[in-house]
Amino acid sequence: MKKILIVCLLLLALPLLPARGMTYTEEIKTANDFIALLEENGLIIHDQEIDWPVQMIADRMADHIKDPVYSFKIHVIRDRSVNAFTIPDGHIFVNLGTLLFAKDMDELSAVIGHEMGHSQLRHIPESLDAQKKISTASILGVLAGAILSSKNPEAGSAMIFSSIGGSENIRLAYSRQYEYDADNFSKSILTSSGIDPASMVRFLVRLRSFSGSSAAPEYLLTHPYTENRIVNMREDQGNPKPDRNYWLLFASVVGLTLPEGEAITRSAQMPEPYRSLALGLLQNRLGNNKEALALLSGIQEPIAYAYRGLTLYSLGEKAEAYPFLKDYAKSGRTKIALADILQERGDFQGAIEALTPFQSQNRRVDYTLGTLYEKTSKPLLAHVSYARYFYETKKYPSSLYHIDKALESEKDLPVDMVTELKSMRKSIQKNQQEKQ
Repeated sequence: MKKILIVCLLLLALPLLPARGMTYTEEIKTANDFIALLEENGLIIHDQEIDWPVQMIADRMADHIKDPVYSFKIHVIRDRSVNAFTIPDGHIFVNLGTLLFAKDMDELSAVIGHEMGHSQLRHIPESLDAQKKISTASILGVLAGAILSSKNPEAGSAMIFSSIGGSENIRLAYSRQYEYDADNFSKSILTSSGIDPASMVRFLVRLRSFSGSSAAPEYLLTHPYTENRIVNMREDQGNPKPDRNYWLLFASVVGLTLPEGEAITRSAQMPEPYRSLALGLLQNRLGNNKEALALLSGIQEPIAYAYRGLTLYSLGEKAEAYPFLKDYAKSGRTKIALADILQERGDFQGAIEALTPFQSQNRRVDYTLGTLYEKTSKPLLAHVSYARYFYETKKYPSSLYHIDKALESEKDLPVDMVTELKSMRKSIQKNQQEKQ
């Protein structure tokens, strides 16, 4: 089953779509629908200590692309397989497993550069004429099935086979060429961005050892054999050069996402102060606040200051926590603590401003914003926030009530907010029909 999932994920990183080119409007809708599905299942990570450094890599390389087609948006997926993929509208997804597998920021940059190549070269929307029998929805269905199977293997397998069954017009030769093209794009953009292009070879060499050889000949695969991609890159692999940015990202992934046993094992292989940072984040997540505070107190890094503030807040020492949170809180969980302190101080608007960037990403944020909008006499926005909260918690009758109340004043809401509310209502109605 694991091998099937890997193959399907690799397949979906490539252009297998309808027989006509997608408009940009269609790209946006397709991407939004897919992202909404992942969000609904809690598969996109919103810890800024994790996703922001990865986004910064893409932003750095995008500055060296002449006439970029998209504003590239990176999403980190809560999936432990080593993979990354692209969907329409410039959205790039990097699995958590890839962050754990990369040995330095250059290797991670190479992976992201490859996916940016698929987007910038418009491999997905411009390959549609080559595909006659496969729809956008079915392709995204395969990808969603592969990802969701980590939560429910049986359901994921059913989605995979129902989506790809009967499809006979997959042009694998196009897919292989696109992989080479994306590798070459990555090599070029890495070089122009001042990033070691050998990092891609280094990553592929280690990936080959990790994944083992395949018994299938290359013409049956959507991605070329790793050996052939290594030869195509024509670079010596060099050695990893993990720097401060890498260790901060790695410590954040270990401390904020991994099970306790694995986090402890992985942190033992990290240099100080990053080992203590990872363990401090872990202990905070586990609610062992005194242990967390002892680990974080000696670390001179913004993330350590932020979580030191969160730990003090959890210990009830809000006055001591406030300076740390005010200056260093970046993630949803630290901003929630800051907003609570601001509320107690009567600064409702400050609390709203702290939480607004995290709306629709955290159910506690959405509920708190609802109460804050009520306190500041903004009932329309309160309805929107409550609609999100009840939708995320699957209390659909309550969500529908607030959706309908908000849409009574549709003209006073931003277009994207109206679209979001109508999409939630459609999803709820579909869910209710399926239960009848």
